[in-house]
Amino acid sequence: MSIDTFPHCDQRILHAPGECEYCDGHPEWQALRQSWGIAFTGHLPRASLPECGVKGSYGPGGDAWRCRQARGHDEGDHPTIHSPVREQEIMPCPADYDRPPDSSSDHRRWGGNKPTSATGNSEWPAESAASVMMYGDKGGRKPWPRLERIRARLARPLKERRMRRARWHRDSSGGWHFP
Repeated sequence: MSIDTFPHCDQRILHAPGECEYCDGHPEWQALRQSWGIAFTGHLPRASLPECGVKGSYGPGGDAWRCRQARGHDEGDHPTIHSPVREQEIMPCPADYDRPPDSSSDHRRWGGNKPTSATGNSEWPAESAASVMMYGDKGGRKPWPRLERIRARLARPLKERRMRRARWHRDSSGGWHFP
């Protein structure tokens, strides 16, 4: 068996079962990611979530233990039996780690990386102009966080004026030094 192509333009992105029709077309990748203990794109690693904590024992008169799986593991279609073994999903999604939400390189701004369930969802950030040209408008209208850049740009002349009044000077590299 070989894995030839990836469902999204960023090959580190893989959505959980049921979130994206493209990723659901490759169940072998989803099973592989689960077996390696890597979280799906957009999800926290389950080991970082609070533990279930349900108490149990090993047979009659056995030692007591508590469930060390992530809280809520018994919900859904595939219930997990309570277990004293630590949750195995410990690594974050590589795309979420390298391009976290609200960073300047947020991978969710590209239509080719969104799950199909997010198409037209206004909770997702606004797409870049290049993404709209390449993939079409997939929706998502949350404004991109530029406010801090605008504030810094507007505050720069005031900061420079204060520095000059305090007798600081600019050097040839653009940094500030005190004589």
